[in-house]
Amino acid sequence: MRRLQAGQATVFRVNDSECYLFDDNFHGSRIDANFLFDLSSVQKKDLWILTDEALEDARWNKKSHYWFVVLAVSPAKVKGSNQWVKERNALIRYIRNWEWDEIVAAFTY
Repeated sequence: MRRLQAGQATVFRVNDSECYLFDDNFHGSRIDANFLFDLSSVQKKDLWILTDEALEDARWNKKSHYWFVVLAVSPAKVKGSNQWVKERNALIRYIRNWEWDEIVAAFTY
């Protein structure tokens, strides 16, 4: 299982084109998806992409992108990513929503 390491390059993906890159050089800089698509295979291999929006642009489906995508969305938004899930043979796990007391506990401890 791949684990995110401290200081590892990470992208927060807002939508199919807008992203924010966090690494030693960019420190949360806004970038577009084309920048990511043009990275070398070595750079893509260690990259984690975190998103809560459907992966609808077909360019995200390329198997030559070796990054690790964490897609945390509602079941309705997963439908927009069906092609990506199929192409990547992605694991899908559904979890229940947090209860109010769990949310309070998470922010008070």
